[in-house]
Amino acid sequence: MRRVWTSRGVLLPLLLALAVSFVFIGRGGHIAEASPFNPTITTSLSSSAAGATADINQFANWGTSAVDGSRSFPASSVYFTPGNWGIPDCSPQTGCPSPLGERTGDFGSTTTFGLLNSQCAIAIPVGFPNGMRNASTDRNDPGTLSPGPGFANLNNTAGDDPTVQDGAEHWNTLLAGLVSAGILPNADPRERQILSTVALGTPVWVDVLTYDPGLLGGPASAPLGYATTFILENANPLNPPAPSLITDTCGLSNNITQSGLSSPGGFAHRSNPATAGSSVFFLNAGSQRDADQGPSAPAEPTTYVLPGGLSGSGFVNSLDTCPFQPNIGGPIAPAGAPFNGDSSESPGDGIDEACDPTPTVFSGSDMDADAYLNRGDNCVQDANGITAGPNNQQDLSEVAGPGAADEVGQQPVDGGPASDSIGDVCDLGLHALVADGHFHSALKLAPVCVGTTDTDGDGWCDGTEAALGSNPAMAASTPEALAVPGSCSDGADNDGDAATDLNDTGCQLPMHDLSIKKLNQVTTIVNCAGGTANFNLLINNSPTGAADNAEIGIYLDSQPSYVPGTGAANRTAPGSKSAGSVVAGSVAGATVTQSGLINVDGDSDVEWLTKAVVSVKHSPATTTVQFSVNFPASSCTSGPDFMMTVDLCHGNDIAPLGVAPLNGNCAGAASSDGGQDRNSANDIVTKSIDAQ
Repeated sequence: MRRVWTSRGVLLPLLLALAVSFVFIGRGGHIAEASPFNPTITTSLSSSAAGATADINQFANWGTSAVDGSRSFPASSVYFTPGNWGIPDCSPQTGCPSPLGERTGDFGSTTTFGLLNSQCAIAIPVGFPNGMRNASTDRNDPGTLSPGPGFANLNNTAGDDPTVQDGAEHWNTLLAGLVSAGILPNADPRERQILSTVALGTPVWVDVLTYDPGLLGGPASAPLGYATTFILENANPLNPPAPSLITDTCGLSNNITQSGLSSPGGFAHRSNPATAGSSVFFLNAGSQRDADQGPSAPAEPTTYVLPGGLSGSGFVNSLDTCPFQPNIGGPIAPAGAPFNGDSSESPGDGIDEACDPTPTVFSGSDMDADAYLNRGDNCVQDANGITAGPNNQQDLSEVAGPGAADEVGQQPVDGGPASDSIGDVCDLGLHALVADGHFHSALKLAPVCVGTTDTDGDGWCDGTEAALGSNPAMAASTPEALAVPGSCSDGADNDGDAATDLNDTGCQLPMHDLSIKKLNQVTTIVNCAGGTANFNLLINNSPTGAADNAEIGIYLDSQPSYVPGTGAANRTAPGSKSAGSVVAGSVAGATVTQSGLINVDGDSDVEWLTKAVVSVKHSPATTTVQFSVNFPASSCTSGPDFMMTVDLCHGNDIAPLGVAPLNGNCAGAASSDGGQDRNSANDIVTKSIDAQ
C-alpha cells in the first residue's frame, strides 16, 4: 500500500508538478464545475533555424498574483516536446553524450502560499543557482540511494566523481518506489536531470524525467512527443509529511530552459527539427479535486463577493477546511475578516464558519492538537498528525478500497486524481472509498515555427496556417482543426471565422455523427426496498456505412441531492446515500473498461459511473447494449428517487467520457477513428426512476 500525497501536510510544496498514476489527455481548456483552473504555456527558441542546437525557453503559469482569482496549484503536469526534436538518448547511460553532473538547463519557480493559517496570498520565488544537471537514468542501479535526512545522501559527493552529487550519479529509492507503485513507467527514462537548492531553510530535491513518446501517459500521448515531468521529492509519497508553517499553496509558475548545448562540455542537448515547419509543445495538466462544487451545490463562497475578482466557483479540497460544505468565505480572500469566512472570532482560527463548531470562539491554531495547523491539516477537527503513528495525514482509502486498480497505476473511474486531499480519519462512509470532487484537465499548446516564415509571429508557420484555414497575417487567428489537439474543444474561436469548436468546419468529419436512439427500462418498477432493474440502450446505426467504435458512460445518481447545512453538526457528509451500481457482468453488447464509485456533482451523495466501449453497427442495423442496475433502498418520497444519464462519444475521443455533469460534446482527435460530433443534443439521454 502506498501513501497518497497532497499539497497539504507537505513540508515545502514549492514546485509540485508530480507524475502521478494518470496523465490527462483531456480536452484543451476543459472546465469542470470546480475551482478555477486555467494554465497557460509559452515556448520560444534561442534560434529558429532548422537543425540548430537551440535553447528551449518555456513559461508555464497557473497564476501566482494575490489578486488573480483564477490562480491554482496543479495536481499533475507533464510537458511534451515534439517527437521530431533532437533529444539525446541517455538510456542506457553509456550512450549519453553529456557526463553526469553536466549542466543541461535552468529552472525557477514562484509559488503562492498561505502561512500560519492566514489567507493564501504570498508569492515566493525559488531559484536553483546550479541549474539542471544530467543524472543517471539507470533504475536498476545497484547503488540506488535512499535520500537521507534533508536529502543528505543525494547531496553528498562521496561517489566516483567528487565534483558530482551522488544523487546525480545514482538512481534514488524515491523514484524506485514510484516505479514499483506503477506511478512511473517501468522503463528507464530517456533522460534524467536533477535540481537541488535550499529554500526558506529547507533542502529541496527535484528529479526531472523525460520519457520516449507513449511511455508516460500511454499510447494516447504518443502523438504529443517526449514527455517530461518534474517530481518534487519533498512531496513524494514515500517521504512522510511533516508539519509546516506553510498551511496552503494556491498558485504556481515555472520558468524552464532546456539548453541546446550542455556546459561546460558543449555537447548537443536539444536540437531543432532538420525539416522546416510548425511544431507544437504541449502542457497536459490536471487540477486538484473540489468536493462541494457542482450543479447540486450552491455557489462558493455563499456569503461574500470577494474583492479583486477573487470570487470563483469554488475552492479545491486542499484549501477547504469544510470540504463537503460550501464555504461562507474564501481561503484566497484578502487576509482578515470578513471575506475569509472566519469573521465572528478574533483572532481567527482559519476554519470557515460553514463547519466551525465554535464559530464565535477561537478554537486554537491547531484545533485537534495533532501538530498540523488548522489550514495545513487534511482533517482539521480529527487528530491524524505525527502523533497518530502510521496515520500521519493518511489519504489512502480511495486507493485501497474495493476495485482499487489504482494501486497498480490505473486511474480512478472518472479519470481524475486518486487522492482527494481529505484525510481518511474524516472522510467517512462511502466517501472513504471514492475520490471526492470535480477536477479539471487542460491540454495547452505552444507552437513554434522552425526554418521558415511566420509573418504574424504567432508560432505557426505561414504554410501551416494556410493549410489549416487560419490567417497567416493575423496573430489572433490560429488553426482550429482536428489536426491540432485541443483546438476543437477549448471553447474558443481560434481562427476567427465566427465558428467555435465542433461548429467549425476544420473540426468536422462529414457524415460521422453517432447518436443515441433511446434508453428503455425493461423492468418497469423499482421497489422502495431496493432491487435490480434491466435496461436496453439503443444506438443509431453508424452513418459511415461501416462499423464504428464508440464509448458510452452510464452515470447513476440518487435524488434528491443532499448538501450538508452549516454548523458543527453537519461538518462531515453522512456518506450513506448511494445511487446504486451497474451489476458486474451484466453489460452485454459492450465491453466495460471501468466501473465504480464516483462523486463529482457537488453534493454529499455518492454516485456510480460505468464506462464501456462498443462497436456501433453500420446501416441499417441498430446497436443494442443491455445492462442491469442494482438500486438500494430509497425513501420513496414524491418525485424521482434516482436519475440515470447515458452519454455517447466516438472511440479514442480526447474528451473526458461519461462524467456527468461533464457529459456533452465529444471533441475530436486527429488519430481517432471519427473523433468528432457536431450534434450534442443526441449524445445524452436521461431517465428518471421513481421507486414504488
